[in-house]
Amino acid sequence: MRVAYIVPSLAPLGPVIVVRNLVERMVAHGHECVVFYFDERENPLRFACETRRISFWKREDFSNFDWVHAHSFRPMVYASRLKGVRKMVTMHSYLFTEYRYSLGRVTGYLLGHYTMAVARKFDKVAVLSNDAKAYYSRWIPNDKLYVCYNGVDIEQHVSLDLQQQYEEDTQQIGLFKKTGTLVACVCEMVPIKNVSSVINALSRLPECYKLLLIGSGKGMHALMQQAKDMHVDDRVLFMGERLEAHRYQQLIDIFVMASNSEGFCLALVEAAFYGKKIVCADIPGMKEKFTDKEVTYFHSEDMEELVKAILTANEHQGKGCKAKAVAEERFSTERMYEQYEAVYS
Repeated sequence: MRVAYIVPSLAPLGPVIVVRNLVERMVAHGHECVVFYFDERENPLRFACETRRISFWKREDFSNFDWVHAHSFRPMVYASRLKGVRKMVTMHSYLFTEYRYSLGRVTGYLLGHYTMAVARKFDKVAVLSNDAKAYYSRWIPNDKLYVCYNGVDIEQHVSLDLQQQYEEDTQQIGLFKKTGTLVACVCEMVPIKNVSSVINALSRLPECYKLLLIGSGKGMHALMQQAKDMHVDDRVLFMGERLEAHRYQQLIDIFVMASNSEGFCLALVEAAFYGKKIVCADIPGMKEKFTDKEVTYFHSEDMEELVKAILTANEHQGKGCKAKAVAEERFSTERMYEQYEAVYS
């Protein structure tokens, strides 16, 4: 089978990491893949297949592919215009919620409906949970919708320069943590991720609790200022963006996902693969993936519950092992491959 994947760039962002993991398994099973992208970025991900840069404004010939699989908005628009090929798109988030946070209520509403009109042009639409399938069935015919969980691989081989940076960062994090409890968020620093609530919670936790933030984004400076204003800046380490950031989760005690909306939190599943204690907002789609037996949930709008959840998670040693077992069974890259291969077939 020949599959063309279209992504905005090769930057190490969630949807592109998913494609990287899927391509690796597709190639391992004897399928031929090519990844097409629009923009050059620093520190691009490496793929197990050919990657080819294309222009959004120039139509390429995809007639020799069995499937064209788009990820994110521009690739979706581009692929929707292709004729004579079977087309598929993966919806990585709850679109109207994401657009409302990033674009505002009116623009988000209008662009959301335009995106749904584009999505209906595809033969198949993959979503990341049964809850997301119910959500999108309001705009997309149900017989086009397929649930395919993302797959996580924490065994990626890294270059020597990345390993050197990791070792240097490990020393810095060790000095920062000392004998305290290290809480971490690994995400893009934008409002929808709600990292500000975690900094707020930190101010109400004992001083032995420290916060590690890995990621970058337009909300970074506001978070730094918030930490200063709340007098916890000496307890927050802003690490910035890191390639193969999952490796840093080996160094933490508690992973926190406080997002207001999330299609599928790769970083949370990575934390599960490492057997870490996990605190998660009880937003749609998450309890479908992990239950209260594996993850400590809190009401996403309740600050006191977040503080309590972090303290409670730190006392429960067994949940991390249970989360790891679920992750290995349901969210491996091999399992993701099986789901997508069945849809392609």
